[in-house]
Amino acid sequence: MATGVIRGAELSPSYIIEEILGLYQNIVVLSNEEIVYGLSDRNRELFQELEYLVSLEVEDSVVQDILQKKELEPAFTEIKRFRNLYTVRLETEHAKEILSSDSPWASLEMFSFYGNYLKLVRTEYEGLRLSSGDTVFFLGSGPLPLTLIVFFRLYGVKSTGIEKDSFRANLSKKVLEKLGLSSVIKIVNGNHFSLSRKEGDTGVKALMIAAQAEPKKEIFEHLLEVMPIGGRISCRIYEKGLRKLLSGNYLFDLPEGFVEQERVQPQPPVYNTVIFFEKKR
Repeated sequence: MATGVIRGAELSPSYIIEEILGLYQNIVVLSNEEIVYGLSDRNRELFQELEYLVSLEVEDSVVQDILQKKELEPAFTEIKRFRNLYTVRLETEHAKEILSSDSPWASLEMFSFYGNYLKLVRTEYEGLRLSSGDTVFFLGSGPLPLTLIVFFRLYGVKSTGIEKDSFRANLSKKVLEKLGLSSVIKIVNGNHFSLSRKEGDTGVKALMIAAQAEPKKEIFEHLLEVMPIGGRISCRIYEKGLRKLLSGNYLFDLPEGFVEQERVQPQPPVYNTVIFFEKKR
């Protein structure tokens, strides 16, 4: 497994496939509950191995060839499942730390990915052409709605997060209450179908889509029906090197009516590419 220093000569397609299959064999036996709530340190080790693997500098042509191998699709699915659920675990654990802290804001800033969100939110604030007092929606806000918290704290942007898992939605509401933000950040337990034309008619003209929010094609087809003309969307995906393993259908066909406006590539410490769209009809 990818636990040591990998030299250039070892970064062959066969070596990378071997690493992917090794992770798959260890992950496929884990239930969702074991990943999110299990007490074993093995999950943390697997997460570290996965993060190391997807951070390797690999030629795009090599990555594309690997992604096109049909026999590896089960491995890609399991790796994405594990990574998404372990991220939920990290956010859930930190949300609980915030709730038990006498200094919740200081605790919030201790989250390991806090710096990532500062830069990512700035990219989306500028790309969506937002101003203080604007309102945005966010699909896939999770148990720790850091994106929405940072948006209001730094830029005065209000928001509604949409989270399909009821436990995560309720936990995020408690975090917002602890931070004193319940009046400016709302959480809805639902999915993309929770959005209707009503939201588009009340001044909400910008929407963000989390990297983990799926299925992207279905989401965009629904948004085409409910977003107002001129409505802006930002969508986070993983498309740099082996991080493409973490995306589902990142090459989905965009429905006619949406036009890609800009694509911002990740700069450390950010991992996500952010794509900005506008509804033209």
